Amino acid sequence: MIAAGALLAASCTSTPKPPPATQPGFAADSPARAVDPFIGTHGDGNTFPGATVPWGMTSPSPHTRQPSPADIVTDGYLAGAGYVDDDPQLHGFGLTHLSGTGCPDLGAPVIAAITGKHPAYDFDSYAATRADERAWPGYYGVELVEPGVRVEMTATPRGAAFRFFARKADTTILVDAARSLSWNGNDARVHVVSTRELEGDARTGDFCVQPNQQHVYFVARFDRAATAAGTWLADLPSNAPDADGMAGAWFRFADPGALELVVGVSYVSVDGARANLEAELAGHTFDELRRGAEDAWDAALGRIRVEGGSDADRTVFYTALYHALLHPSLASDVDGSYRRFGDQTIAVDAAHDRYHVFGLWDTYRTVHPLLSLVYPERQRAMVRSLLDMTREAGAPPMWELAGYEVQMMVGDPADIVLADAAAKGLLDVDDARAAWPALQAAALDTSAKPHRPGNAAYRALGYVPVDEEPTVWGSVSTTLEYALADDALVRLGAALGVDVDPALATGAASWENLVDPTTQLFRPRHQDGTFLAPFDPDAVDGVRSQKMSGGPGYVEGSAWNYAFFVPEAVEAHIAATGGADAWVARLQSLFDSDRYVLWNEPDIAFPYLFTHVAGQGYRTAAAVAAARPRFFTTAHDGLPGNDDTGTLSAWYVWSALGLYPDVPDGGDYALGTPLFDRATVTLAGGTLTLEAPHASPASIYVKSATLDGRTVGQRLAYGDLAGGGTLQLVLGDAP
Repeated sequence: MIAAGALLAASCTSTPKPPPATQPGFAADSPARAVDPFIGTHGDGNTFPGATVPWGMTSPSPHTRQPSPADIVTDGYLAGAGYVDDDPQLHGFGLTHLSGTGCPDLGAPVIAAITGKHPAYDFDSYAATRADERAWPGYYGVELVEPGVRVEMTATPRGAAFRFFARKADTTILVDAARSLSWNGNDARVHVVSTRELEGDARTGDFCVQPNQQHVYFVARFDRAATAAGTWLADLPSNAPDADGMAGAWFRFADPGALELVVGVSYVSVDGARANLEAELAGHTFDELRRGAEDAWDAALGRIRVEGGSDADRTVFYTALYHALLHPSLASDVDGSYRRFGDQTIAVDAAHDRYHVFGLWDTYRTVHPLLSLVYPERQRAMVRSLLDMTREAGAPPMWELAGYEVQMMVGDPADIVLADAAAKGLLDVDDARAAWPALQAAALDTSAKPHRPGNAAYRALGYVPVDEEPTVWGSVSTTLEYALADDALVRLGAALGVDVDPALATGAASWENLVDPTTQLFRPRHQDGTFLAPFDPDAVDGVRSQKMSGGPGYVEGSAWNYAFFVPEAVEAHIAATGGADAWVARLQSLFDSDRYVLWNEPDIAFPYLFTHVAGQGYRTAAAVAAARPRFFTTAHDGLPGNDDTGTLSAWYVWSALGLYPDVPDGGDYALGTPLFDRATVTLAGGTLTLEAPHASPASIYVKSATLDGRTVGQRLAYGDLAGGGTLQLVLGDAP
């Protein structure tokens, strides 16, 4: 609550002085102190700098200019998280966000501050020049120049807290429910409960022009009563307590000084938002809540502690780990209520948290393997959510947001995450067996509107023909993703001891049908079996209007970006494309010709594939050591592309530690080259210590490797690491 001294200051006629600037409450050696939330807020990273807690539902964060659907065509995707660092003005602070996505959504409701009485409350009326921005894990603060208000914010798992310090009288706090980051806005309801409290909801959705239409419910409560309060509709203010449509609410405070606001958020109901507020925020001061958020980040980031390297190395590493721990995020209220996947009805599971924002096409590659090893209790809960969603909708999610399937990408990636969880013992077998019939049926569905687009042709021909584009996005990419998903289901079925349809094993080998004997690349084929001609293996634009959406046959990449995308069958791919020597030479040529990119996911594991060939791991070390400083820096544009709910950041975490999960459905790791002299990783089964004395940019090649004194090779199994131990690497400056 507000201190007595601040209340006294508010009553004085002279301009009050703000309290001393907040400083992070982290210990000097805390990993959280190294995080810079502004990394990724410029360029294509699409991250946000605002406050949140690990895997939290809420994330109060500033908004700048907003993108429109037309920006997809003209500029590529812009500001999916609502913030670009070169815009001098802020347009309020949204409470819910996606991190690193190529399209915007959520962002509601928006909190803003103005001075005086305004004739209208539109987006531009509460724009303010920003100054003195500060951010660290669990905190964001900024000076709004024109209204003369310092705004600070922090978060709890299901709520947000604000502290305002107004230097001028008649400061008005706005709650704009209708203007989110969503492209479908203009639908909100607000009810002024009292001059201290507001409740309401806002519809968001249309993620990447998809049909999701979720509601965000909220209850906002000030620590003191406003002088006056009301609502607005279509930008016109009113003293009425209710508004429905393009709606918001205003609370005017005659005296300057300090003011605190807490907001509970829910995807279920206003009652749920109020319960979340009471459970997590009520009765706590801003500083108490901020310290709670900082403690949460201390605990989460502290599971990995690194030594050595430069200050910049540690900043990039811990910021990457921070971004990797934002999604999937909480979707259930404190009583366990959540929206079911597909039908949006309300269900309750008081014993387990429900998660959402499963951008699985991206995250199965790096994020979920990271959670499986270092945060297994969280991964178990997320896997449970995936299984529950599968049973609820009769098919697993592909790209899920707030209980809706937005189906942004291709493939059937939930199968891969589930198979990986089974391989690591993180799956409840009974739950998985209950979901198995739906998983298998969805994979084999060849109806008019199947779970897997193009599945009828895929099952009949052994590949998705290019003739099905653009109805099917990227016939080659889709085929390769289906093959990996089928392989995952075969592995999952074996782990569960259930009957597996032979068609899945056949599908797992479907990649073989697209190998072009002329180029040894995966090449689109027509329905009649002929290969697409002409064929440009470097094309990254094709049948879709979006920039860099993929050459004909490919999703957001070229034929080269998919040339080695058979992580589940690398040895078979080597045999099918000319043998080890030719395969290694071709893979090396991808790096030598600068075709390796990290702005998207399909080729991110390629540096680690060399470890599948005896004696070639030194090539992995060279490729990884070159990629780390090139693609990841401390600059605000220090991410190579959309972070895609933490996927690229998790790549860096793995690559700095010196390991990589290049077989995403099997649990194996490739040995890379560590960035730090020492890393200590707290695991459920013990402490894993990674030692590489004198690691440096000049000393990257692994000369020898031992695990608890036992010599190991270029590849390690999950079982080798999960129980802890010491992995010692001797590095040198030559292969």
